[in-house]
Amino acid sequence: MTHAEQSVYAFLAKNKLSYRHTRHRRISAISDCALAEMLLDGCMPKNLLLTPRNESAYYLLIMHPKSVFKTSSVSKQACSSRLSFASEEALGQLFHTHIGAVSPFGFLFDTEKRVNLLVDRKLLNEKTLIFHPLENTASVRVNTEDFFKKILPLLEREPRFIEMP
Repeated sequence: MTHAEQSVYAFLAKNKLSYRHTRHRRISAISDCALAEMLLDGCMPKNLLLTPRNESAYYLLIMHPKSVFKTSSVSKQACSSRLSFASEEALGQLFHTHIGAVSPFGFLFDTEKRVNLLVDRKLLNEKTLIFHPLENTASVRVNTEDFFKKILPLLEREPRFIEMP
C-alpha cells in the first residue's frame, strides 16, 4: 500500500467517515470501472485533472460515467482557456498519484490549493460514489451526501457544479 493510499484511509478513520472499500485488479480504463461498481454497488465517476496549455490553473473534474467530456463546454463553465489533460508529472506533484488513479482524495496533498473542483451536477442524483484511494488497485465507496457535506468541507474544497452533456 502506497503512502498516498494509507493517507486516504487515515483521513477517513480520523474523521470517523463511513465507507466501504475493496481491493481488485488494476483498473486502467473507465470501461473497467464496472468491476468496482459491481463489488461496491455504487457509481464510479470519471476523475480528470485538467489544465490550460500554460498550466496557469488546475481543475479536478468529477463527472458522471455516462456524461461526455467536451473540452469547450467544460472550459467555458470553468471560465478558463481551453482545458486539456494535466501531465503525469503534475498528477504526482499535486495529488501524489498517477494516471488511472486520480480522485478527490488527492486534495489531501494539494496544500497550496492549486486545484479547483468542478463537479457534474448529475452526480447529485446518485446514492453512493466510488473513488480510488489514489491507487487503482482499490476502490472506496462513500455516501454521496457525506461526500458533499462532510468530505469536501474537511478537504476545504467548494465544488463548482457544471452541466455535462
